[in-house]
Amino acid sequence: MKSGILHATLIAPQLPPVVEAYAAQLSMREHARGSLAADDAAALDLPELAGAPFVWLANSVGEPVLRVIEDPQAVIGEPMFRHGWLSLEVLVGDVDALAAGLQPPFTVLGPAANLELSDAIRAAQVLGPCGELLYLTQIKAPVPPFDLPMTDATVATTFIGVMTTPDRDASQRAWSALLGAPGWAFDTKITVLNRAYGRPLEGSYPVAVVPMPGQCMVEIDQVELPAAPARRAAGTHSLCLRLPAVDDAVLRAAGWQVAAIGNRRSLRGPAGEHVELLGA
Repeated sequence: MKSGILHATLIAPQLPPVVEAYAAQLSMREHARGSLAADDAAALDLPELAGAPFVWLANSVGEPVLRVIEDPQAVIGEPMFRHGWLSLEVLVGDVDALAAGLQPPFTVLGPAANLELSDAIRAAQVLGPCGELLYLTQIKAPVPPFDLPMTDATVATTFIGVMTTPDRDASQRAWSALLGAPGWAFDTKITVLNRAYGRPLEGSYPVAVVPMPGQCMVEIDQVELPAAPARRAAGTHSLCLRLPAVDDAVLRAAGWQVAAIGNRRSLRGPAGEHVELLGA
């Protein structure tokens, strides 16, 4: 049974352009569609969207990895300017070829380049049709001490959730409690954030990385941002994780808001990030 990150959920003002863009340019195909059930809406902390139309998108090897929910009231904006989920880091087989072929409604924010962390990791940053930020990432060789996957598929799956927070230490404590691992803390440059904020490209940020089962991770980037308007944003809303059981009291003490929805839990982290949690 697969563990770690199972799939991601996006919110889109309109379904058709998102489905069409992912199918035409990222080798995805429609897997299923329907109306969002009330318990699924509750597990996503979106009870008001019960009954909303949605589409499951499968990757190039046929796995449903992306759920897109339509919400005409959702506002498209760049995720670099609000705390919570920043980006889906998506494992791909050839990032240079994939990024070079992207056209509107995708926007390539920077050409594919090797990461400062390792020349074995090559990535391009892309904004999608509903304001979602994607790090299209190719892993070319092992990068110890990290346990990272590799693929030959055009597009495989989200393997890292990237978030921004006003407090790296608080977010790292929360995620370490959820994932049962302390992770690593360090400073590094983040080009996509420096470009968005008009900072020098060499500027660095406090970052933490916490590993999870299934060769997955969460990356925590500390940034200072003004308060965001109270409105539902389009783009990345939630990650669905399957993890070993953790006591709710432990999660709450570490900073999570926890709600039980049948055999699932709806979690809100200290920076506002949402997780739909399944037991292992």
